[in-house]
Amino acid sequence: MLRDETIIPHKHGEWPYRRSKTLRYAVALLAVLGMFSVRHLVYGDLQSRLAFTFFVPAAILAVWYGGLGPGVLATVLGLLLGEYFFLTARGNLSPFGIREAMAFGVFGLTTLMCVMLCENLHRTIRLLEHMLAQVRHAWHVSAADSKFDPDLLKFRGNYMHRTLARRYGLTLLVVVVAFGLRYWLFGTQDTRFPFIFFVPAAMLAAWYGGLGSGLLATAAGLLLGDYFFLSQHEALGAVRETERLSIGLYAVTSAMCVLLLENLHDHILRLEHAIERAEQHYHSADLQVADAAPAGT
Repeated sequence: MLRDETIIPHKHGEWPYRRSKTLRYAVALLAVLGMFSVRHLVYGDLQSRLAFTFFVPAAILAVWYGGLGPGVLATVLGLLLGEYFFLTARGNLSPFGIREAMAFGVFGLTTLMCVMLCENLHRTIRLLEHMLAQVRHAWHVSAADSKFDPDLLKFRGNYMHRTLARRYGLTLLVVVVAFGLRYWLFGTQDTRFPFIFFVPAAMLAAWYGGLGSGLLATAAGLLLGDYFFLSQHEALGAVRETERLSIGLYAVTSAMCVLLLENLHDHILRLEHAIERAEQHYHSADLQVADAAPAGT
């Protein structure tokens, strides 16, 4: 791991903070307000009907674009707006029952999980950017004077460095755990929240294993939720209109998270390739200096 993150300053600032603070927080606010409007158009003031589900994509978009602060802000605003307008009596922040508390808690944990996973990848990007800057800096100084440490290049942050067995093994594990939690807490007779634990499962799978793992976890969650936890148990047939909306929201939310995480993974992969090319250039230049040294003596 990189031991010193401040060796070489970045001309354009650190990822994703090179974007202006105003713009990053404005995107978070617009995402939350946009999802609030969509929820209100779909269900109006109907209480306890997907009170928080619409706010999950807002938090995902906010943290992907703006980093930790905007992601946390979008999560908190989603909790407050969902509870104030859609969970209990409108305009009332009074205590709520077990089902409402569970919806509140699962949304909070799910979105915070996505925020932290995205921030983990943002941090990896920052580390790799510093590594790249350090290697490039070494081009302009002699090998004796350079502070470049080749051991730093042993750090790898992309999921491609993990084996297929580990990546898809974790995918299977998180899907099974998500199914077990949903079955244990709600059984098969309660058709509310059919995909409640499959969204974080897809997030974890995409963070650890990349696009393929994330999409596999999303599809597995869709099939298991439809087959076991919707109204027509053990039948992948027609479902009610409200359940179609639940299916659509789950698919969109999970796919969005998977794709945004994959975008960050792709950024990491490109940085790693740039570091490898820069390291080759550095060693090539170093060898040319070494070869030229005897001729100059």
